[in-house]
Amino acid sequence: MTFFQKALNPTQVEFLVGGNRDTVSGFVVNAGDAVNARTPEDLFEVHGLDFPGTLWDRSAGYVDVLRFQVPLSIHVHDAVGPEFVDRPPFTGTGFADWSGGVVPVYFLDECAIPPGAELWRIRAGAPEELLAVYFEVATGWGVAGTSGISRPGVHTPSHILGWSAVWRDQVFRADLVDEGRGVELAATSDPGVEGFEQTPKGCWRRTVGVGEIQDFYELLATCSWQGEPFRITDVAQGEEGQVYRLFYTGHNADRAEALGLNKADAGVYWTVVPASQVQDVQVAQNRLPSLAFRG
Repeated sequence: MTFFQKALNPTQVEFLVGGNRDTVSGFVVNAGDAVNARTPEDLFEVHGLDFPGTLWDRSAGYVDVLRFQVPLSIHVHDAVGPEFVDRPPFTGTGFADWSGGVVPVYFLDECAIPPGAELWRIRAGAPEELLAVYFEVATGWGVAGTSGISRPGVHTPSHILGWSAVWRDQVFRADLVDEGRGVELAATSDPGVEGFEQTPKGCWRRTVGVGEIQDFYELLATCSWQGEPFRITDVAQGEEGQVYRLFYTGHNADRAEALGLNKADAGVYWTVVPASQVQDVQVAQNRLPSLAFRG
């Protein structure tokens, strides 16, 4: 099983774990390729953390990394120019600028965090410290020991990003668990069906066998705005109608900055716009090759 590794700064850690969020995006490397990056200095180079406006601090003495199973390949892109434009230390070659080894660099469009993701703290000359574990969409994060991270709070997951399961003709946010033998169902309110229990995240959960599921899929909602490509990651009701949260999938920092998009991380740009302003909305369903549901 292959795992990606992504560096997270303290603000991102608190937002992700303390906020009990369940999506990830940005530059990543294969954790196996970076196994010899064992110090914060190494990780600064491997993950290219010295970009303009960075929130990482070399003097902190540690770097936190998120390790998670590789999502569907449709979300993963080779970070290679000239189509992919970003700021130094991004090289555009598809590889990290690190003397310690050859490490390919990828970019991950925003997607749901796979169950079992782990957050680790790496210091020079010390064992890696496990900070938190992401269980699945209904339960969210669990914090290990005295990591200094806030206790994960209540958070309603997006009904657009992430996996969904059809069970007894109802649609639930869901994740595969028990090595693919079970499905964890998540509801944002009490579904009124026996067997569900409420979690500290504010969801209602129930585990069912994979054979009980009628369908299992992930939505891919895309659109264009101002002539650039985006993924729709959430929908809300504004004062004057629906608004979309958009994740920029053009992978061009020049165009993203010209549009005035919000920058959450190196290469990660987003905005919120009225639904009436977007064009070419398309919605598809991604499926896992290993699963086939007939309904």
